[in-house]
Amino acid sequence: MPGKMKMLACMAAALVGTAQAGVIGVGGFSAPTVIDFENAVAGPIGNQYAALGLGFTNFDLAIYATSPAPESYVALKYLDGAPRIDGMITFSSVITRLGADASTNPEDDTFIDAYLGNTLVGSHFFDTTGDGEGGSFIGIEFLSGFDRVVFRTIPVINGALALDNLRFENAAPPGQVPEPGSLALLGTTLLGLALARRR
Repeated sequence: MPGKMKMLACMAAALVGTAQAGVIGVGGFSAPTVIDFENAVAGPIGNQYAALGLGFTNFDLAIYATSPAPESYVALKYLDGAPRIDGMITFSSVITRLGADASTNPEDDTFIDAYLGNTLVGSHFFDTTGDGEGGSFIGIEFLSGFDRVVFRTIPVINGALALDNLRFENAAPPGQVPEPGSLALLGTTLLGLALARRR
């Protein structure tokens, strides 16, 4: 029965890795909440959108073009003299999808790290460009759910990252979003069953 054990072990590994998901495009959202920052006030974004269930750390209001569209208000991650500063968005509930129009220096790239509580759900790398006069869409989907994202720009010219038309949603019905710990436990159980059967 080595074939069955190998299959069970593969299934266990796949389940443990289910929290690692992929990129999502702008058309992959079904009914997102969208923030265009046009009604934000000058200064740090902070808790200006707390009524929508999220808060911003190290993002300030600025004006850039993050797509071929004309310049508009954006959330800007940038601190003069501290190019490696990270930006963060914290949600009051679990979501599964997040995306935004993004612009960075052509030499800078962007990582998004997604967390559920203090557990890293997964990360994704984006080759971002735009230089404040254009950009591309960056989006992530983790079906295990997440409630915090950290934006890192590397390698660094000045660390600037402009986000616009931020969208987010929980695409899974309440109660049907598996936690990473549950997936790991199920995977470990299957692996244990495979080993016990082998004995």
